[in-house]
Amino acid sequence: MFKKCFSVLCLCIPAPLTMAQSYVVYDFTHDKVLESSSPNHVQPIASVTKLMTANVFLENNKNPRCAASITDDDHDYIKGTRTKLPTYTPIPCNELLKAMLVHSDNYAAHALSRSAGMSRLQFIQKMNEKARELGMRSTRFTDSSGLSDSNISSVMDLVKLTKYSLNKPQIKDFSNMPSAYIQAGGRQVLVRNTNKLVREAVFDAAINKTGYIRESGYNLVFVNKHLCRNSAIGVISLNNSSSQFRTNFTKNKLEKYGCIAGHRLNNFTPDDAQYEEGYDEEGLSNLIEQLSKQ
Repeated sequence: MFKKCFSVLCLCIPAPLTMAQSYVVYDFTHDKVLESSSPNHVQPIASVTKLMTANVFLENNKNPRCAASITDDDHDYIKGTRTKLPTYTPIPCNELLKAMLVHSDNYAAHALSRSAGMSRLQFIQKMNEKARELGMRSTRFTDSSGLSDSNISSVMDLVKLTKYSLNKPQIKDFSNMPSAYIQAGGRQVLVRNTNKLVREAVFDAAINKTGYIRESGYNLVFVNKHLCRNSAIGVISLNNSSSQFRTNFTKNKLEKYGCIAGHRLNNFTPDDAQYEEGYDEEGLSNLIEQLSKQ
């Protein structure tokens, strides 16, 4: 068992990619690039992956009363991250979708990938098929959560995924929730948005998805909900140096193109860390220790 799981843990070693920040500021109303840097550079995208997971699930799930339980198969054996959701408890799929998009729950993403009438492998194949259908030629998916650094894309490919996601009301609704209660087997589990701009209602989001693993840096897909000088403005960035930099960078670009903040952005504090998506060193250490005893 240890040898099997440790081989998966080896995915934690950074891939030999040339890493640098890449971004695009995009006008989704007039379908044009406003500014960019290295827009076609291919990099790991981490939990931005979950936008594709949401689309594929919504298009393939035929059961409106779908429910799934988080099992041992859904655990994170790559990074050792955790979940606030109960295990072996039936949870409505819409609640799992909410947890995945609001709080970037990896276990929820794994559970959804086997809850649409197909195996997890078939689900990932559907994700790659959808990427090809959308013309995302630089994009590849190997898991549904984004924990693997083999999930790669470019900001221009992500523009295509973002455009597509704007047609999904559930994705748009969950993108803009500062916090949410997840209904899970008689319990209500409070989760908060992983994006400080949404968590503090600095900007309302039409599309919003953070992403982070050590190999990817801090990523964000964000489209402002309200028009900015008669345009829907989005900022997509990969490999930012920190969550704080990512937040300030996105805010500055939105304001540059006429987006108006609804509230003042508060300074980052240690309390923000519990909501921000990040690499869980303690979780990984505990996972390695647990596996070494088996």
